[in-house]
Amino acid sequence: MSKLYQSMIKPLARRLLRSLANDHSGNVYLIVGISLIPMTLALGIGIDYSRAMRLQTKLNAVADAAALTGVSSKMMEHSATEAHDAAVSMFNAQSVGLPGLVYDSSTGLTVTVATSGALNSGRTVTVTYSARSTNAFAGILGSLTLPINGSATATAARAPNINFFLALDTSPSMLLPSTSTGLSAIRSATTNSHNANGCAFACHTQDPHADGIWVQNAAQKDMWLASNGQAWPVESVSNGHVYSKDSNGNTIDVGTTTSGHYADGYWLTRNYTSLYGGSTSIPLRVDEEQTAAQDLIPFAINSSASNKVTYQLQIFTYNWTHPGAAGPISTITTPMQDVNNLSSYTVPNFYNSQDYWYRNNCPTSTLCNNDSGTEFKNTLTSMNGIMPDPGDGSSTSSPVEVMFLVTDGLTDETLGGLRRNRELSATDLAACTAIKNRGIRIAILYTEYLPESLTGDAWSQTNVAPYLPNVPPALQQCASTSADGTPLFFQVSTDQSISNALSQLFALVVQASHLIK
Repeated sequence: MSKLYQSMIKPLARRLLRSLANDHSGNVYLIVGISLIPMTLALGIGIDYSRAMRLQTKLNAVADAAALTGVSSKMMEHSATEAHDAAVSMFNAQSVGLPGLVYDSSTGLTVTVATSGALNSGRTVTVTYSARSTNAFAGILGSLTLPINGSATATAARAPNINFFLALDTSPSMLLPSTSTGLSAIRSATTNSHNANGCAFACHTQDPHADGIWVQNAAQKDMWLASNGQAWPVESVSNGHVYSKDSNGNTIDVGTTTSGHYADGYWLTRNYTSLYGGSTSIPLRVDEEQTAAQDLIPFAINSSASNKVTYQLQIFTYNWTHPGAAGPISTITTPMQDVNNLSSYTVPNFYNSQDYWYRNNCPTSTLCNNDSGTEFKNTLTSMNGIMPDPGDGSSTSSPVEVMFLVTDGLTDETLGGLRRNRELSATDLAACTAIKNRGIRIAILYTEYLPESLTGDAWSQTNVAPYLPNVPPALQQCASTSADGTPLFFQVSTDQSISNALSQLFALVVQASHLIK
């Protein structure tokens, strides 16, 4: 603008002034003088208008504050009438003393409070005002003020009462180490002349050699577990007896081959340091699940207190349908209980409750279940039958309901007479939909199934590994969504905390649960 002024406007102005100075007729001065009057008034009116807009901006901010006051977390505990009065008081207190404001609090303010459901449920507060701004220049023309008005709306829903159904996968596939160090340690320890690639799973089986699992000590002696549970390095097996050496180096008979069994990967994870020394531990995902469930209880207690509502929790595990059982679900805590009445001791040791298989896919020497270790369809159907119809969350007798599913995402079940061991099928997803159609939310924590856990297993490389990329999308399709369409889904991998992830997912679900749809 300065360059334009120097090059064009300034010379033109000089010529105009010079021309006026040389004109002695007087007509030009008269015209210019008359034209200055409306120009001055227009400039003044512009200033009045700008002042009015600035005042309106300030009042809009005051209206925002007043509306938010009516839906504050503290005010949500009070009645709609109290919320109305609080919003009115806020607006009037903040608008007093604003320069140039003409405002009648008895006629210039309207506050409406709309509620949804019972007390403490959804609430919308709308603040509408009308006022006037005093003019400094336009008053000459009889216009003493300019009208200003505006409105603000705030909506909130108090956190609902929620019943949580926590379903934890305790199938054999959860016997994977939860750390990369653990994965390397167990694979290295089971790599020997019998198995060139080792086994990453802590397989819990009475006949581990039949499944290619050989647990040896540092001296490469096979480990034998006697009937009393004591472990012995095997020196020889002869005439149906197992021989080892005592602390004095004497050969001793430690039992018959039918009274004990070779150590498995499961035993190895708890006795790794006794075989190899050092401080390496091999925690399993089922251990982390137990810790996550224990840690969730105090987290839920704190959330409940913060939101001033009641959260109740019931814990289940699932794997496969045992003989005589109606389904794969096991009820851990019963009945549904207020989280304030629970503690970490409520959650049992999932490691010690693992099935002791005769060998892979055979729970006993006579019973084989085609390795159906994770029955998703039956699990979801069973959970759907356990959970009652949900409410709107406005009271403890009408709670919102959420099912948490902790899983590695791979099915291992029989559907239509055929075994399926990959991502959730259309049948599984239909079971998810049946739950969601009842108004029950599904939140899923995926303990990532890594390809390296299958290294060396030819069957898994063919039947499982190619389908691992399909697992997360299928689980997300099963999960419910938050208001922005994001699935209630978290993914946690090796070396990451399952406990932290479960608590974060819990917080997301609480945030996404609204009484106003």
